[in-house]
Amino acid sequence: MAKSASQSAEKYASRSSAAAGDFVSGAQSTTKDQAAAAIAAAAIYGQATQASIADGRYQKGLQKSGKAGWLKGITDKGGNRYAEGVSQAAGDYATESARFDSARGAAASLPRGIKGSPQNLQRVAAVVAAQIKVKTGK
Repeated sequence: MAKSASQSAEKYASRSSAAAGDFVSGAQSTTKDQAAAAIAAAAIYGQATQASIADGRYQKGLQKSGKAGWLKGITDKGGNRYAEGVSQAAGDYATESARFDSARGAAASLPRGIKGSPQNLQRVAAVVAAQIKVKTGK
């Protein structure tokens, strides 16, 4: 007799904790470059994403979970993982953000005006242009 979906899910969940070490060692020992493979498949990813949207699969998946599913994921898992994830990413965030330090100061020498003034819009435009230059190199 075949296992039910519930039995299969239970077996999958119970065996996955034992396989966690295999998962990590497999990733550490592979000779494949996942980033290079993903970059090489960018066009296929884009086509597949657009096809998913065009035929409604993207929307159907979101509707199936809905806000309740999203909130359940945050409540059951996300809340506990949030602080740890932010803590682990803090160094990367600081490094990436530091690239934009000079861009954030691009308006320092420009005059300030009253709220909504052309001078303030020029300050905003200067900062945005500097940030784009840092991000794109152009």
